[in-house]
Amino acid sequence: MKKLITILLLFLSLVTFAQDREKHMDRIKALRVAFISDRLDLTPEEAQKFWPIFNQFDERQFELHKQKRHLMHKLRPENAAGLSDKETAALMDEDDKLESDIQENRRKLTKDLQGVIPNQKILMLKQLEIEFKEKLLKQMRNRKRQR
Repeated sequence: MKKLITILLLFLSLVTFAQDREKHMDRIKALRVAFISDRLDLTPEEAQKFWPIFNQFDERQFELHKQKRHLMHKLRPENAAGLSDKETAALMDEDDKLESDIQENRRKLTKDLQGVIPNQKILMLKQLEIEFKEKLLKQMRNRKRQR
């Protein structure tokens, strides 16, 4: 009976953690949308065309970075120590391919946005993404220090 209660409590805490993380990610996405919309000063017509393209790009980037994190885990010294030269070379090739795919996805975004928003706003977008990440990291560091 104790084991059942322990397993149930563990399960409930994991579900709660996953839900909290999902809420947190949704909040960050909403802040990012607001930040980009405000700073790019998108008209309603531009926003209507821009966001589906950007969201498709963002989903693809997320998936590629997820694959990259998984690969980097495999390449950690403690994990890579038991790999053969052939396996290591294959993982390095996979890393190169992922980097190429990430850059290709960015080029596709630029191409897809041409004609949707002015080129000046396309150029601003990459800088705005960097600014948002820096702002978010700064806020996270400040919260961590306050704890």
